[in-house]
Amino acid sequence: MDKIIFLDIDGVLNVIPKKWDKYGGQFHKEFENNLKYLIKKTNAKIVISSSWRIDGLQVMQNMWIDRKLPGEVIDITPISRFMEKDEKDGFNRGYEIKHWLDKNPTKNYVIIDDDIDMLPEQLNNFVKTSDNIEHDDCIDIGYGLTKKCTEQAILILNKNYE
Repeated sequence: MDKIIFLDIDGVLNVIPKKWDKYGGQFHKEFENNLKYLIKKTNAKIVISSSWRIDGLQVMQNMWIDRKLPGEVIDITPISRFMEKDEKDGFNRGYEIKHWLDKNPTKNYVIIDDDIDMLPEQLNNFVKTSDNIEHDDCIDIGYGLTKKCTEQAILILNKNYE
């Protein structure tokens, strides 16, 4: 695969929702638009790494279609507690992403998340969507896929394609 976005949802697209549907809190349109711009500029596919993935790939894909969200969800990362003992060294998202990458060779990827539980070797491919209070379009105390976060993700995904 060429380019993958490992996408968290809460703290990235979903920050203090005002409306709900059968899937849960609806996402902020500004952050959906930023994701749309990111995909337009990179042609990346989405792998859901969020706890929302607990409902399974089909539910995530259906939500993407029903909500008319940008991009294509092609997979979800494995959930630590379902991984074999020797396939994980801890219960953090970084190991789940590493497991997915080990099984799915990828030329380039970005991890978009508000938490920092990534492996050291993943930090150059990581965009943190929390503690960004200085971003003009953040919500609450600095959450969300802001324009600055989006630009950083574009640079990461396109760095080997220039």
